[in-house]
Formats: sequence, C-alpha cells, structure tokens
Amino acid sequence: MLLIILLNMIFYSLILFGCIQIVDTGYSFAYDVLGETMAELPPGTDRSFVIESNDSEYEVASGLAAQKLVKGKYSFYLRMKLEEGDGSTLQPGAYQLNSSMTYKEILSMIYGRE
Repeated sequence: MLLIILLNMIFYSLILFGCIQIVDTGYSFAYDVLGETMAELPPGTDRSFVIESNDSEYEVASGLAAQKLVKGKYSFYLRMKLEEGDGSTLQPGAYQLNSSMTYKEILSMIYGRE
C-alpha cells in the first residue's frame, strides 16, 4: 500500500514538473517574440550582415541567428511575420548590426524604417 502511494506521488510529481517545463518554455518563447529581446547584453559585438534581393524572411532569420545577431531564428522569424502587416518589405543591402540590438531595432533597419 505504501509503495503504491509512493509511486503515485513520484508519477504526479513528474507530470507536474513536465507541465512547469512546458509553461516555462512557452513563456520564454513568447517573450522572445514579443519582448525587447537581444542576443547579448550591451555593448555586444558589431557584425556585417548582407541581405540579397532574393532572400526570404526565413533565410534572413536563419542567417541572423547563425551570426548570433538574434537569440533564435524561430522567434525572430515569427516577430518578422507579426510586423509584416504594415506593408514593409525587406530591403536588400549590407548592414552593420550589433548583437545587443533588440529585434525591433534590427527590424527597423532591415525593413528600412529608420
């Protein structure tokens, strides 16, 4: 009887722990998408980034993540899609970006809103 109670407690503790991890991961991803997220704390590192005329938004997000200019390619890509509604388009060209720039600052530059 005691063994069954102990196993139930362990089982429900594992379920609770799993649920907490799922909620934490979801919150972190949502904050990365909607918050003032940056890859590194200031002062960061300056890096050059080039957008070609035929690059898709996903390719740009992947390239920025590969150069460690954004925290995650999926969160940045989703932020790009959310900001897409104002009719902005990617502006091809060479950019000097810093790893401590927020997603909003990077989007302003690559969409030519400065």
